[in-house]
Amino acid sequence: MASAPPPASSRDLLLDAAERLFAEQGFARTTIKQIGRAAGVNSALLYYYFADKRELYREVLHRFVARLVARTMDASAGDDPEAGIRAFVAAQADTIALHPHAPRLFVRELVDADPGAAVDQVRLLAVTSFRRLCALIEEGQRAGLFRPDASAPFAAISTIAQLAYFSIARPAVALLLGKQRDGVSAATARDFARHAADFALAALAARPAPRARRSAGRARAHRSAR
Repeated sequence: MASAPPPASSRDLLLDAAERLFAEQGFARTTIKQIGRAAGVNSALLYYYFADKRELYREVLHRFVARLVARTMDASAGDDPEAGIRAFVAAQADTIALHPHAPRLFVRELVDADPGAAVDQVRLLAVTSFRRLCALIEEGQRAGLFRPDASAPFAAISTIAQLAYFSIARPAVALLLGKQRDGVSAATARDFARHAADFALAALAARPAPRARRSAGRARAHRSAR
């Protein structure tokens, strides 16, 4: 029988509360007292774990990116490019599910006048998860599975952006899907993650040679003429 997960530490509670409040209100409008109240702990405890609010903010961003990197790198390890991309997208979806406010927080930070904290984390992603996804696409191209004319970095950005947008625009997505009352459920988010992987792989799939396409077209026309 699996043991129950350990209770969240006060540090984790503060990080969880800060992640939500920073995403909703921004750094400047979020106070230490608000974070402590949302976390259900004495706000003075924040200074036991973090030097100040700015350090807490940076740790919120780093925690999400560190978990995203660990999950996507581990899940996508292997020699099968298609399976690797599916596993990468699933790991991205799982990490966002654990940190639903983090993508919105990153957007808020990147459009800020001084987005240094987010830029540092994006640089970390660039040399880890993003590089791995590009490598998977390039491996698929060398194996003849993926279109050779596709830009691996552009394709990687498109793949990652699907889930990022779904999360950031969740209220709009709920309206588009006709779920304005109940919102987007966890099951719907998982379904979209599978769709995102299918969509990315379909876009990358190698196209048949022109002669093969013409032969297939003639075969279809012959069948329809019978």
